[in-house]
Amino acid sequence: MLLPLVAALLVRQPIDPQQPGVGAPSPDAAGPVISEPAPAPPPAPPEPEEVDRRKQTVVTSSRSERKLEDVVVATEVITRKQIEAVGARDLGQLLQQHPGVELVQTFRGTGMRLQGLDPEYVLILVDGERVSGRVGTTLDLGRFSLRDVERVEIVKGPAAALYGADAIGGVVNLITRHVQRPLELGARGTFGTLLEGDFRANAGTKQGPLEVRVGGGYRTRNPYDWVPADAATSGSGIRRIDGDVALAYAADDRSRLWLRSQYTFRDENAVDLNPSGAVLDRRQRQEQFDVSLGGRKQLPNETSLLVRGHFGLFRDQLLQDQRGSRALDDYSQNVNRLYEGVFQADHRVGNHALTGGIEVLGEQLTSARLEESPVGRIRGGAFLQDEWDVALSSDGSGPKLKVAPGFRFDLDSQFGGAPSPRLALKLDPIPALTVRASVGLGFRPPSFQEMYLRFTNQGIGYIVAGNRNLTAERSTAVNVGVDWRPPIDGWVFSASGFHTRLNNLINITAGGTPDPDNPVTFSYENVARAYTQGIEVNGRFRLPMRSTYLDLAYMLLDARDQTRNRPLEARSRHRVNAQLSTRYRPWNLEATVRGSWVSGRPYYLGTDGGMANVIGLEEREVWAPSYFDLEATVTYKLRGGFDVFVNSYNLLNAGDQQFNPRPPRGVLGGVQWEY
Repeated sequence: MLLPLVAALLVRQPIDPQQPGVGAPSPDAAGPVISEPAPAPPPAPPEPEEVDRRKQTVVTSSRSERKLEDVVVATEVITRKQIEAVGARDLGQLLQQHPGVELVQTFRGTGMRLQGLDPEYVLILVDGERVSGRVGTTLDLGRFSLRDVERVEIVKGPAAALYGADAIGGVVNLITRHVQRPLELGARGTFGTLLEGDFRANAGTKQGPLEVRVGGGYRTRNPYDWVPADAATSGSGIRRIDGDVALAYAADDRSRLWLRSQYTFRDENAVDLNPSGAVLDRRQRQEQFDVSLGGRKQLPNETSLLVRGHFGLFRDQLLQDQRGSRALDDYSQNVNRLYEGVFQADHRVGNHALTGGIEVLGEQLTSARLEESPVGRIRGGAFLQDEWDVALSSDGSGPKLKVAPGFRFDLDSQFGGAPSPRLALKLDPIPALTVRASVGLGFRPPSFQEMYLRFTNQGIGYIVAGNRNLTAERSTAVNVGVDWRPPIDGWVFSASGFHTRLNNLINITAGGTPDPDNPVTFSYENVARAYTQGIEVNGRFRLPMRSTYLDLAYMLLDARDQTRNRPLEARSRHRVNAQLSTRYRPWNLEATVRGSWVSGRPYYLGTDGGMANVIGLEEREVWAPSYFDLEATVTYKLRGGFDVFVNSYNLLNAGDQQFNPRPPRGVLGGVQWEY
């Protein structure tokens, strides 16, 4: 009954094409992240009673539970305390200053790059499940509320051997909370610049083997504008409502059944100005519904079984309404359906920990912009990984080596078979030193938008049409990293290098110049080769002041389009991150200051300033200026579980209309309560 009801709800909430949109962008203040084993600044310094974070359990790098210190592929973790300490309201704001991450701001939302690879190469999961609803190639990070997130796990580099397509650049997995006590209550309210309000509440109970958790949130924000002289806005206004419910039954420590469902409603509005001077009110409505059912059973013979099913429904509506005319009015609606089923088995025998399984994924797109609607495809994948503890000494006291060969084979109804092997290893020559390395192949089939959809941008004056003849992109990637824990309490260093090569890269191709009154039609082609490579260096230092930490990170990126022999667009070559976090117990105060410096980025614009990165157009290279980003959060802990906090973001007011349309300087204050 639940699924038809929600499906009907989505169908009954169309945007009224006669209702003009009101334009307004949205502020994005993000938070730095803490990487383990490659550390990035932790927003809240660990307290003496905290468990060693290296003992923390993670799942993303191997699809099964492992201690963080034991994972073969480096995994970065952002804990719940760190999320709250920086005051992030969504996933994009949390990752704004994370080392190795670049956010991509477009009118379709905020995407993320990992190791220089665009959003379409980064797989985002919630509790291990895929999320439907990419708009173009971007899965908007603003859609992900952090209200019920226990931690965020990030794996950089090739992960296709376990997760298949779209995991060339890495995986980001949001792990939701489990109820631990008979009664859990929480609420958080934030209000500040741009009339931004963010209000969340959750409740949970654990009664014997039964767990129940419910939660909901509301967020609103006005638009912002870097160029007030014209009618256009730089960022969208937001109104978001979300809710979820989760049930779990755990008869004992060896079994668990769960049912989860969530619904998100998000409205954005903005004003666009096209080159001919026409003013367009843009309104975008996105609705997402997910339901999943699964179970895990631990058998007596060191075997664990997992069965899970997931359905996702995403509807995106876009209305462009020209002021004073109907000539450029446009309305579109796309509905994505995702069906996912997984069977996985984990088994330990001797020095080998085996993980294997079968995954079936179905996708369907319904849209009036398709020549034939709906379109769909089915992909089945089988995967197997062996984590082998190699004995290097007879008594186990010497160096330790783990080797993890993995292999996945996907069979796609449109593109046939695709193997994705990976070999990873972890060597601990001494307890204070860890070396990790991996090499793997990956692939990414074209999205439905790239193959079928006809997209019209009335604001600039062009049309992008899909190409049914596209083939899958292929990748080869190598990652190497070193972690060193010197004999100084609270100090950690890490360094890593990566190289990813892409073939059959999909680009937009065409000739001519965009004209708002006579739009040019562009298309997609497999025409490019590219690579990204670089190094990341991180250090964490415990300062002489008690409970005070300084975290520093540097990233060097070389990303090049080999077909056109030039740097890939919009990538900064240098990026520096720093964070200072402290706690003063006598006053119950916590403070976090984090900042980043981002070097200049190249952009390739048409001679009229529009349509970047299109083969065949006359274009000019423009470098966006470097910028500093700085923010600070102060929290005062009261009795009874109350916290009062103030967050100031973009303190140096970095940003501009064209290359960095992020929210201007702002301040937010709020109260949080947990029981």
